[in-house]
Amino acid sequence: MPNASPSRSFVGETAVREPHGRGAGSDHYDFSEVAADRSKPSFSRILETQQSPWTSIMVILVRLLRVALVTILCIVVFAALFEFLNAVPTYLFLPDHLEGGDAYGSSRMMFLGALWWGAVFRAPGYLFYGTVPLLIVMAATEWKSMKSWREYLAIWLLAGLVATGFPVSYPLRLAAVVIAAAGVSYFYWLLAGKSAGDRLQDWRTRASNGGALRLANYVAYAVVAYLAYQLTGYLFYGGKLLWVTFVSEPSPGTPPFQVTHRRKLTASQKVAMMDFPDPASCLKRAETDVLSLDRLREIDWDRIDNEDEADVCMFRLLGSYENLSYATDWFEAQGFRVFDNFSSAHPYIERDGTQRVAAGYSIRKNGPKFPTTGIVRRAFRSIPYSMIVNATWSKDGKRLIGVETNFNTL
Repeated sequence: MPNASPSRSFVGETAVREPHGRGAGSDHYDFSEVAADRSKPSFSRILETQQSPWTSIMVILVRLLRVALVTILCIVVFAALFEFLNAVPTYLFLPDHLEGGDAYGSSRMMFLGALWWGAVFRAPGYLFYGTVPLLIVMAATEWKSMKSWREYLAIWLLAGLVATGFPVSYPLRLAAVVIAAAGVSYFYWLLAGKSAGDRLQDWRTRASNGGALRLANYVAYAVVAYLAYQLTGYLFYGGKLLWVTFVSEPSPGTPPFQVTHRRKLTASQKVAMMDFPDPASCLKRAETDVLSLDRLREIDWDRIDNEDEADVCMFRLLGSYENLSYATDWFEAQGFRVFDNFSSAHPYIERDGTQRVAAGYSIRKNGPKFPTTGIVRRAFRSIPYSMIVNATWSKDGKRLIGVETNFNTL
């Protein structure tokens, strides 16, 4: 029409150009396209709405793996931070450090050295003894959905006190434990603690709505049962530590166990003395109880769980020989390599006249000598690349006075 208004003409043109959908700058949507987009399957939507039992298991396992890795990381951080905090009062309160620094050459090198020492040398011991107990505790926090930072502070503080021997009589050392535990607990809470139990709670909700996740339920209970079994072992060993410390100290046994330089026996050494009181308790089972020279070589490594038990058993067996002339053959029968200048024929003579025989064992080549079972424990014992055993005899070479096992990490 010739008299049509400009606005009506513009609307008509737009309708011609865009008859079925939204045009450039339009606020109108094609709902068919939106419905098509929603109908397209996506991986995340499948996981959210159609989880299979295996998917639920994988989600829980990934979460447990994250908890395990964060726990290991926090143990290493605690060891480094604890050594660093121990170095601070040493630097501040000793005059020679204020004048020119310590053996590291400067205050900066001293603190870096403390961090390095804690992460490389202190952390492996903490990891070996503390990882499994802490993982059991952290699994319980996941199960109970514990998300408070204060709860993790209590856990890491108790773990730090146990690892450092409850240094209540050393205020500076105790302060270092408290500060390190506070920092590490907050670090763990940020990475894993504040989301504890979220995946498990979602799994429980889905499991309660149907029977499709029964397999995941059974697997979860199996994991809990395994962790409970491991916890039982640690509690049993902890009970023995308390027994030998506060109730009854074991006898030295046969031959009487002792350590070099007459150092004070630790609680774990006393437990090893109690578990292995004589040579027969360290040997493989046999039809005869006669302790012949060849029979003394048949040590049962499957029963050895730590270096204290190894030291006690090697002392029992090596000390049963008349003198150190049998030491080289005994070590070689166990797969050790005796060093030429530390052998029975050429023992190393210490300054005090005592004689030492040393043997090495390649962990990198042969795997850890002990423990012989347990994937996690053997994994931690595989961190060092070798093991060295030093056996020291009296000046005349007839009396064994100490056996000590050391590990080379770097």
